Amino acid sequence: MKRVVALVMGLMILLGGATACGSSSSSTPAAAPTAQSASAASPQTGSPSAASCASVGTRKIPKTRLLADLALTYGAFHRYLYRPYQAGTFRKGAHGRIKAIIKAGLATAAIIKLLSNAEKNAAADPTLCKFVPSMGTIKASLSSLAAKIRGGTATSSDASSTNSLFEQLKSGTGFTSAGNALLPGLG
Repeated sequence: MKRVVALVMGLMILLGGATACGSSSSSTPAAAPTAQSASAASPQTGSPSAASCASVGTRKIPKTRLLADLALTYGAFHRYLYRPYQAGTFRKGAHGRIKAIIKAGLATAAIIKLLSNAEKNAAADPTLCKFVPSMGTIKASLSSLAAKIRGGTATSSDASSTNSLFEQLKSGTGFTSAGNALLPGLG
């Protein structure tokens, strides 16, 4: 019963966030055409441009927020997509397949939202701006993987390629430590 309530609450939060985002543009009809023309004029190639990256920090603690968002995305990806795929949970006829696909879909939505937050935090700091394109690549790969999982056509190379994109970003941001390094204070 608790799991059903948690699932319903999660869906309500996701749907509530989607409708809240959509309603803001309709409340200012005069500003909507200029925002649409500005977004249509700038190509969204996924690479940072001088206009999208701040020359000075514009957010409070962007590095900490970026690493927190990346840690949550990495953990959710491994827990709800990568490990279940490796275990064969998404194969047709597997026990718990439908439940795993629902969890993977919800996790994908949360991961994409967190990656969008991470992109904003990276774009707010000139030293972190170089990571924006790789986050866009991960979002595209993750969306493709989730669609293939839903359709039952995902291969091991799809899951491995998305995992390798996460690993490249993780090592590029300095999120990984040396294999035998001890945490400070734990001796």
